[in-house]
Amino acid sequence: MVYLERIAVGTICVAVLILATWGFPRLYGALPILTYKPLNTLARYYTEWQTRGWLVSESQHFRAKYLAPDVGIVDLVLDAAEEQYYPTTTLLGFQDSGKTLILIYPDRQSLAQPFGWANNEEAMGVYWAGVIRIVSPRDWVQPAEEFEIAFKTQGPVVHELAHLLVDRLAKGNYPRWLTEGIAQQVEKQITGYELPGPEPEEILAWYSLEEMDKSFDRLPDQTLAYRQSMIMVGRLLEKIGWEGIREILKLLGSGRSLEEALYLVAGMRVEELLPSFTLSP
Repeated sequence: MVYLERIAVGTICVAVLILATWGFPRLYGALPILTYKPLNTLARYYTEWQTRGWLVSESQHFRAKYLAPDVGIVDLVLDAAEEQYYPTTTLLGFQDSGKTLILIYPDRQSLAQPFGWANNEEAMGVYWAGVIRIVSPRDWVQPAEEFEIAFKTQGPVVHELAHLLVDRLAKGNYPRWLTEGIAQQVEKQITGYELPGPEPEEILAWYSLEEMDKSFDRLPDQTLAYRQSMIMVGRLLEKIGWEGIREILKLLGSGRSLEEALYLVAGMRVEELLPSFTLSP
């Protein structure tokens, strides 16, 4: 803990020095990028400390931590992660340095607990601050399904890995709908899996850009929000392909706004990605 406290103090000192040098107005726009690395480092050390009693297994690109009930599951998780690593990093054009930490939670309730979510939360995975967290397939693969195939085609690893790579490239400087749309498109291309949701012709109205930007996780119809994000990124892919997506993420990582990056790469405004109709506030 003393080591963590020293890191925290060092991070605060660096932040104060930058603020004094740059001034607040200039700093505000670059804040996510300037704080990205120190905050991720702090979060990683804290996560490692929180799970210091967990079991550990490693593969070439991943380090998994898990509890005793998942001793028989960890090899499957690491195998799936390695199989999906190169296809995902090739699409997004980035390989993270070091080994990515994957935490395997025994059930959805234990995954929800660190984030203060309700116990009925249905998420099977989450990416946060450089760490992939997933629910053990023991908790959600149905008895009638072929266990390994179900996990590799429907499991959350590739989706959360895509979030990690977007985060690394853009250095935290992106809206939620963009990373969700990219992760769904990556998942669809690599495993063929698509989150359940209405088809575009079945939807009478869509969320506004402001709602998608500012309230994505609080929108009342999360199925619609996720489907809309996938469609918006799909429109972008049709115009600029994965190479263009990579360029946009790199520009975001250099401090450009999404509006600037989108115009420079695609010659578009963000509003042009929206479906034709929007839901009333």
